[in-house]
Amino acid sequence: MPGKRAKPVVVITGASSGIGRATAHAFAKKGSSLVLGARRERLLERAGEECRRHGVDVLVVPLDAGDEQSVRNLADAALARFGRIDVWVN
Repeated sequence: MPGKRAKPVVVITGASSGIGRATAHAFAKKGSSLVLGARRERLLERAGEECRRHGVDVLVVPLDAGDEQSVRNLADAALARFGRIDVWVN
């Protein structure tokens, strides 16, 4: 659609708590599509559910940010779902 801007795709690591979770909420309120990663899967799922309440698309991916392959898997999942990454927050 001409003139219509695509929603930014934002990847956030450490999204299950603290600053990462607050960042996810802030981007969700602005309408961004989110890819959330963290080790604590239960808390990560909860953060994803909270962000979906803002009407945005959220992909939750378990992640160990200290493991290179785990980070690659997060990026691959983001690209598979959304086709691009506009912002990456660690």
